[in-house]
Amino acid sequence: MRNSIAPLNADKHLNIAIEESKDFRRFAEQHLIPVVFHEFQHLATEFPLVFVKNSETGQFIPVALMGIKNGLNLYCQQQEWQTILRPMGFNNAPLSLFKTDEKSDDVMVCVDESSELVVAKGGHRLFNDDKEQSDYLKARTKALVDIASYSHQTANICQFLASKGLLTPKQLSVKLLKDEQVINIDGVYIVDEKQLNSLKNDDFLTLKEKGLLPLIYAHLTSLQQLARLIDKQNQYDLNQ
Repeated sequence: MRNSIAPLNADKHLNIAIEESKDFRRFAEQHLIPVVFHEFQHLATEFPLVFVKNSETGQFIPVALMGIKNGLNLYCQQQEWQTILRPMGFNNAPLSLFKTDEKSDDVMVCVDESSELVVAKGGHRLFNDDKEQSDYLKARTKALVDIASYSHQTANICQFLASKGLLTPKQLSVKLLKDEQVINIDGVYIVDEKQLNSLKNDDFLTLKEKGLLPLIYAHLTSLQQLARLIDKQNQYDLNQ
């Protein structure tokens, strides 16, 4: 089903509501999930957090690695989300923010009218009978604005790390029980520990003052979660 995105309107959407769901199978074929630095420290306990580069803009994007193989998100194959942690962006649907004008910072909240989360009965109403925004919509709007702000800050942080030569390509090699050949995960970047440790004192102090050191160490620690992904892939293959 195609998305049907429309700006929220109190008259048009007065009687619709949104259901909360832990069904994230819409990401079932997306093994790289964009994340923001503000969630690095808790996501690092479950997912490998790495960087990929946008081939068109050259911009680095942090992602949670949720699958070994392209097109297979191991966490989103079941109807119910199985772990305690999940990326902030999973909670957006069916709402989204769009700029009203490319030259302005003003945004409008839109809803995907075709989403299964949009219901006529039950769920959380977006508008009260008086056509005022419900407390639920206000909270969801704030969350969307926060994530947009975090994404902007994340882009700036990535640019800063890249400017210091801290992001280096890394080929992740994985051997699975059912595959004779080693699987190489390419296009991934990580923070270069050697380069980090050889930074000039002023540059290292800048990382500290910007509060980036805990985020960098969370990223490096998260790479140990690759073993968890390998185990999940092996279990998935055994059940096929």
